[in-house]
Amino acid sequence: MQKISTYLYPNRIELLADLAGFTVEYTNVYQRNVKIYHGIDNTLEFDIKNADQKRIDLSTLSNIQLNIMDASGLALHNSPYTVTPTAIAGIAAVTIPQDDLADLDHQFLTYSVSAIKSGNEVLLYGDTKFGAVGKMELVGDAMPVIRDDQVITSFYKDLQYGTSIVEYFHCSAIPLRFYEAVPTTVASIDFRFDALVGTVLVEGTKDASISSETFTLRGTVLETFTVNSTTTNLLKTYTDIGDYTYIRISYSRTNPLATTGTITKVTVS
Repeated sequence: MQKISTYLYPNRIELLADLAGFTVEYTNVYQRNVKIYHGIDNTLEFDIKNADQKRIDLSTLSNIQLNIMDASGLALHNSPYTVTPTAIAGIAAVTIPQDDLADLDHQFLTYSVSAIKSGNEVLLYGDTKFGAVGKMELVGDAMPVIRDDQVITSFYKDLQYGTSIVEYFHCSAIPLRFYEAVPTTVASIDFRFDALVGTVLVEGTKDASISSETFTLRGTVLETFTVNSTTTNLLKTYTDIGDYTYIRISYSRTNPLATTGTITKVTVS
């Protein structure tokens, strides 16, 4: 039997307030990077002390704020964040809402904490060497997520020769299989049309990688349907596609001389 040990450990950051105007021998030898995560509200605690390493009365400070900046120094959209004193002397807390991090990629951020003391703005330092800027790492999702829809707006032209020349338009291969715990078995495709009169072809393939023969020789036609100029959108659902790795959307115009009529967007979810 496997045992997994877990710990309830506060994301607590030690800060020094230079209230006396001098430093002592204490040095914060190791200062860890603060980790914050997608998908959850991140609560940080600050342990605010004076130069003698004693927690201070936070009622002597006002407007305590956490500033979070990206690598270029630009502030997050809702930064600064208000830091609120707790019932414990010297301990204050702040929450970074998950929505503020939703559109950010994994990256290293910087942060600083400031306050108002006797009408003056002061910085709260990470150590007695007056290091006021700390490192904050935005890590990947810590909670389950919903996979984003795949949106396709580009189609490339292909001419097929036979008894007549047929102009086809294809999108790039759309992946269906990911490194996921629950395999994809159903795909919903939302088609958006602009005055298209023609035929739409939905193909699937079981190839692990894409080549020039993937759909032309080894592809499977999942469905073929026609649309007219009045059709603006259509939602199709395909089941039992767990064995397919990619799909491709193609269309052709009924009138080979027509120069208008397109699929403007395809959304796969």
